[in-house]
Amino acid sequence: MKGNISSWHDPCNFSNVLSLSRRVFLSSPELLRDVRQIAFTIMAKIDSIDYFIQQNTSAICPNCKNICCINRHGYYDDIDLFYIIALGLKPPLFRSDIDDEEPCQFLSDKGCSMERSIRPFRCNWYFCEALLLHMEKGPARPYRAFIKTFDEIIRLRSELQSRFMDIIDD
Repeated sequence: MKGNISSWHDPCNFSNVLSLSRRVFLSSPELLRDVRQIAFTIMAKIDSIDYFIQQNTSAICPNCKNICCINRHGYYDDIDLFYIIALGLKPPLFRSDIDDEEPCQFLSDKGCSMERSIRPFRCNWYFCEALLLHMEKGPARPYRAFIKTFDEIIRLRSELQSRFMDIIDD
């Protein structure tokens, strides 16, 4: 499994990684204390910038003609799953009957039905050009704070993966 980042588009792979992740967390809770702490820190950081993102998406997304929340982006990768399991949560059930280019299975008329802190990474952090421009043209201080927090989330996500993989590979 070392270095393997996969898509949850494959139900067999999803099941295998989910099972492995759960076994590791059940068999080595003391080794995974740091991984859990990192996951909860990531969650808190995502929650801390949710308002900023919501402010911007609510100004841009409702008027958009091109839905970028497509099903292909709604699947977890391995790191997303490590994160979800470390939080003690269960991943949502994915429908396999939806085409990748169709609107995301979690997209509702009020936006995403999943809390931002548990959405797949690639879904959560995709910003179209119009949204990025709107964010950049807004007040500088909140935008800088957002970028700083976003960079920290990326760093913590990499650390979570590294520590989890070290435990698996031992």
